[in-house]
Amino acid sequence: MHLSKQEFNFSIPTEVIYGMDSVKYKLPGTVKDLQKSKVFVATDLGLLHTGIIDSITSVLNDNDIETVVFSDVEPNPHAETVMKGAEIYKQQSCDMILAIGGGSPMDFGKAVSAIVAHEGHILDYRRGQKPLRQEVPLLIAIPTTVGTGSEVTPVSVITDHQAGRKYVIASPMLAPKVAFIDPGLTTSLPRHVVSATGVDALVHAIESYTSLKANPITDGLALEAIKMIKENLPASYAHPDNLEARAQIHLASTMAGISFGMAGVALVHSCSHPMSALYQVPHGLANAIFLPHVIEHNVIANYEKYASIARVFEPSLALENDRNAARELVPLLKEFNKALDIPEDFSYLMLEFTDEMVDRLSKDAMNDLGTIPNNPRKAEEDDIRQIYKKVLPMALKKTELEAVCRTI
Repeated sequence: MHLSKQEFNFSIPTEVIYGMDSVKYKLPGTVKDLQKSKVFVATDLGLLHTGIIDSITSVLNDNDIETVVFSDVEPNPHAETVMKGAEIYKQQSCDMILAIGGGSPMDFGKAVSAIVAHEGHILDYRRGQKPLRQEVPLLIAIPTTVGTGSEVTPVSVITDHQAGRKYVIASPMLAPKVAFIDPGLTTSLPRHVVSATGVDALVHAIESYTSLKANPITDGLALEAIKMIKENLPASYAHPDNLEARAQIHLASTMAGISFGMAGVALVHSCSHPMSALYQVPHGLANAIFLPHVIEHNVIANYEKYASIARVFEPSLALENDRNAARELVPLLKEFNKALDIPEDFSYLMLEFTDEMVDRLSKDAMNDLGTIPNNPRKAEEDDIRQIYKKVLPMALKKTELEAVCRTI
């Protein structure tokens, strides 16, 4: 669309504090400037065992700031865990939340802040239900992975395990007050987390760049993030002590987060959310596996933008027209994933998926109302079903089994 025909708003309420060791030297002063004194720390057991949480709480405690550590946050945080955390927050009379870790602790921290200030259950406030109206506790976010972007978005994704669904709680009030982007906190990440969360950031950038809600500001942030990730993620994956590569990826993730906080994400997330909710697939890994297949579906909707992305991965495509360049993006992304040891499909789950299972996943993806409307190409349920069948090991039907048996 021509710029003269566009209308959009752009704002980011989160103060971003970037720099090596910025948490150590600036976090206590930031908490005191906010006039807070008892911090509810949301994290997970894996991060707790690395010693990172102790190092951060020690800095706060040494500055007369009390901490209450809640480390039971699961991957794809559960709604009931949110309710448990909110109860502890109130019992301990905390006055702000510090979320440390990947997207799960940050989504959890946002959801706790929401329900601390509101009556009822957290799922009462999922998208399409009750709006958040009361002022919520302040949240500071410290990402320790390189892919979430949640530190600069007003969105929390929570899993209802009884329904087998992920739900979004979204409100401008949920945006963190401050985000600390400290590359030094990412050095202990396992290699497989570096690759999956790094490609997750790439998905955020690509989907926001091609979203129907994109605008020139989000385009600039997203495209630069794509370049930074393409140039630095392989080096960050190969050499954990390459601090420059880690720094580039960490900042690129935040830039992609700002972009998708405004422009949204799309069909990759629509497909990945049910895989996480039903089969506990890590969010970043699910996104990475779906990415090439969703772009294969989407590419005809915006040759120009997909060509721009392809030229980031292969500069020689500058000599090709947009249509030809865009069509090269899928194999380029598959090659990029392969270099990072991302699985091609979900065979590693050791499950055989039936048509009924695929139908359930497809319906849930179609009902992911925060993502489907942003997709550059309209997706019908059968389109989504075909995408799932490309990445899921399918069980043989009875007639197919009988045919196989007859040939033996």
